[in-house]
Amino acid sequence: MQGRNDFIKRLLENVGIEAGMRVLDVGCATGEVTQLVAKLVGDTGEVIGVDMNQDLLNIAEKENESANVQFLNADLYQLSASLGQFDVIVGRRILMYLPDVPQSLAILKEHLKPQGIMCFQESDAINGGVGAAALPEHQQAIQRVWSTVQQEGGDIHIGQKLYNLFLQTGMTEIHVNAEAMIQTSDNNDLQWLTEMMLPRMRKHGVVSEEFSLEAWKQQMQQEAKSHDAAFIRDMAYGVYGRK
Repeated sequence: MQGRNDFIKRLLENVGIEAGMRVLDVGCATGEVTQLVAKLVGDTGEVIGVDMNQDLLNIAEKENESANVQFLNADLYQLSASLGQFDVIVGRRILMYLPDVPQSLAILKEHLKPQGIMCFQESDAINGGVGAAALPEHQQAIQRVWSTVQQEGGDIHIGQKLYNLFLQTGMTEIHVNAEAMIQTSDNNDLQWLTEMMLPRMRKHGVVSEEFSLEAWKQQMQQEAKSHDAAFIRDMAYGVYGRK
């Protein structure tokens, strides 16, 4: 199974983030990507992570060990001009939740230096569950995740739209790549993901209040023991382009 950060690490490497750069991480959450970027820009660089969820920012600040990192509670649509401009703007799984992606990208573009680069990783439901025909519980788990994201207003096919969105924003030298996120019956994160998202699933009626997490986990484990299979959980899309 691919590591959680394998794709974004390769994407950041392709972008060419290097020592001394100034980088903005939008929708930074707990700062996982922020910290990856901080290592690339080094002590002479600067990374600012912005998010609207103060609870997540508190975690990010608590776990931060880099002097060149700053976290701000800010609305992407109302970013202060005082932030200045950046060499690179990055984000992971953020565009899929925004109500007006073209407007968001246009706003962010104004915060790029001339020739600056904008880079995003997004998930896409395309091919989700392919290869799991013998694993109905696993397939259903994948569908529950995507149904919840849809109920929350998320665009579960944002990955396929990234190239055109960057074109509309006027970005140049656009690069797009996609990678199937392969998992197996004996090595996947569906139980963890379902447990983490369970309150949201219940809130949106994707599962009932009577849904038993422990009973379902046992069913998943039994199914995994009965069938060996590799399947696509989702597709990871990466896009970057120059101002």
